[in-house]
Amino acid sequence: TSKNQSKGGQSVFMGAVSVVKSRNNDNIIPILKKMMEAQTHRGNENLGIATNHGCFFTNKLEELNQIQSSNIAIAYNMSKIDPSDCPQPIIFQNRSFIIESDYLDFQQSFDQLFEILSEDTPERSLTKFLSQIDGQYEIVILHEGKIFVARDPIGLKPLYYGWDTDFIALATEKKALWNLGITKTKIFPPGHIWLLGHDRKPSCIRQIKLQKFIDADNEVIAKKLGSLLRKAVLERSLKTKTVGVSFSGGIDSSLIAHILSQNDIDVVGLVVGDKGQPSTEWAEKAAKLLGINLKIQEIDRDNLENILKESIWRIEEADPVKLSLATSFYLCAKLARNSGITRVFTGQGADELFGGYYRFLKILDHGDSNALHEAIFNRVRDAHEDSFQVCEKSVAPETLRMLHPYADWELIQYGLSIPSELKISNPNDKVRKHILRKTAIDINLPKQLAEAPKKAIQYSTGMNRRIEILAKSKGMKTKQYVNQLFNDIFGNFNLEYN
Repeated sequence: TSKNQSKGGQSVFMGAVSVVKSRNNDNIIPILKKMMEAQTHRGNENLGIATNHGCFFTNKLEELNQIQSSNIAIAYNMSKIDPSDCPQPIIFQNRSFIIESDYLDFQQSFDQLFEILSEDTPERSLTKFLSQIDGQYEIVILHEGKIFVARDPIGLKPLYYGWDTDFIALATEKKALWNLGITKTKIFPPGHIWLLGHDRKPSCIRQIKLQKFIDADNEVIAKKLGSLLRKAVLERSLKTKTVGVSFSGGIDSSLIAHILSQNDIDVVGLVVGDKGQPSTEWAEKAAKLLGINLKIQEIDRDNLENILKESIWRIEEADPVKLSLATSFYLCAKLARNSGITRVFTGQGADELFGGYYRFLKILDHGDSNALHEAIFNRVRDAHEDSFQVCEKSVAPETLRMLHPYADWELIQYGLSIPSELKISNPNDKVRKHILRKTAIDINLPKQLAEAPKKAIQYSTGMNRRIEILAKSKGMKTKQYVNQLFNDIFGNFNLEYN
């Protein structure tokens, strides 16, 4: 194992997990090979498999046929981002581990990490780990013929499972399961652990819960919020010299860029949009105010349909809103990789946590602050499915890490306890996110940026409108057009959804 240590957190591994267990004691290696083949876009530099007989590593799929037959196995497609990244699974104290992660809030060495995961039974060790460690991760342990699985409490890394009469399988992406004929897949719930194949459902260890409002004045809340946000951003920077920020010039991305640049980290704002457009010009102005560099990825209208098809293939869904989001992040990730940037910060999660969405106004108009509080909680709880999984899968083939400081566990817990009237003042509030804006001013973000109106990335890039126009040119509604693209790509799988 690697003994590299980073103050504030660990950058671990990135790739794809494949797990299979036979229900009839059959050889599952050919099944595992199909799963790994379906996920080579997430990593093909090293393919690792662990069975009850040991570990096998190669960089050629055809060599997997040489593995001794087994009725149970875990596997990892690795994409090397950092020099310290090493092949997985990793054997430690007679246990085989896979850790798929962009970030772990763990300040000790990897050896100490595996010691924690080995100090008790796998189930108890994972329970302790999940209860204490923040981050973007999923963990798999093979021990004595049993497989144990855990997913981070926010759900920042995607994970799915399904079964048929002969086996049960689990993978980072649905297409690995579809490739086996498993058309009805399930999302592995965030903050849960599971003994794979056990009759009971995954067990909840740690999950986002509705919080009681704190009793404190604005000054105290803003100061605490600023401290938590700064901590969340800097821990995820991992002492990297240069990072990217998915940048619009709005308060969410501007705050992140400001905190990073104020701590001697070179920041490159990454903008998706056409030069000369108002949203792009605003981002350029914001970058100058912050003193950061800016790169712009223009959208190729003539090639947009192919870009949309690629995005649908990556996110495995036919949802127009998610497609707009995914395509924007896909182009942002392309720009980052072409610029030599391997870590990109996003403002995802801020609108959910601080009441940025317009739809919250309607809830407040028809209810009260308690109804708004519950609606905000629901959006934060469901963000793994609506936002984070989409973002992660849309950028994974670019072999870079997307980091989400607004999805920090401690920040979320505190943010959910802030009275909703400090986020949205009334049903006609066009500004919203007031407590975050006060925090921004308190930490010296330029006032123009602290008061900038909210626009989600898919809207600031104009991606949603571009898809509507393209659909109309085909004589279709947007949803109909997106469904057609999805069926062109995945129609042969005869998919079912749960």
